[in-house]
Amino acid sequence: MKKRLFVTLISVLLALALGFTVFASQEVVFDTMVLDMAEVLSAQETQQLEADAWDITQQYGCAVYIVTTNDLEGYEPWQYSEIMQQQLEMGYGSDQSCIILLLAINSRDYNIMARGYGNTAFTDYGKEVMSERFLDEFGNDDWYGGFTEYLNCSREFLQMARDGQPFDIDTDSDPLFTLLICAAIGFIIAFIVCGIFWLQMKTAKRQTGAAQYINDRGMVLTAKQDRYISTTRTERYIPPQNKNGGRKGGTTVNSRGNSHRSGKF
Repeated sequence: MKKRLFVTLISVLLALALGFTVFASQEVVFDTMVLDMAEVLSAQETQQLEADAWDITQQYGCAVYIVTTNDLEGYEPWQYSEIMQQQLEMGYGSDQSCIILLLAINSRDYNIMARGYGNTAFTDYGKEVMSERFLDEFGNDDWYGGFTEYLNCSREFLQMARDGQPFDIDTDSDPLFTLLICAAIGFIIAFIVCGIFWLQMKTAKRQTGAAQYINDRGMVLTAKQDRYISTTRTERYIPPQNKNGGRKGGTTVNSRGNSHRSGKF
């Protein structure tokens, strides 16, 4: 099976050989940023995505690739991505920094693979959020829209990494802002409830005697109420968790220097 994939990749290389532009810097060996083997994109769409991906690659020093295939030939999505990256020498610089979005059209599988500096810019949580941004488009077979969202997200995350704060659990949003929003909502709800009770109490009148509660048979009780006199409460300290359920940030990198996120679309 691996031999079959290798033959496929060699065929792709031969087909694209005339279109390669190997730059003098040799920073990018495989510079075809959009490899649409499943032919889901028009020529114009491919050209636009290629230009955008190459612009991001040059600006941030991390190659951004798009790959489509009809069949994974028996491999898992992450295995297919790793074999392709190795055989085609995909990546930027000596550490082959890159991010690769692979779509397998027939099985509806996707894989996001990062390597080198890509592992810094695209954390585990970052890949999760990235996939949420394009899954709706791919689920509706909007290939160009999904790939455009992927490139936009890649640019955002690479810029955050350059600024020294890679997109991750702790940098997703401002926790103080979230706390203020929640407090404001709680205050509004409490104000409305108290207002309703206050309006209901406006019809109450103060009584100056108890005659209405006594008849010839004695005292008449019209209502009964139980009141708590005291409460025994046991407290246990629970350490606070972050807003994502205690998950750790960062990137999980395998022994080959790659990180992945796979799923269905």
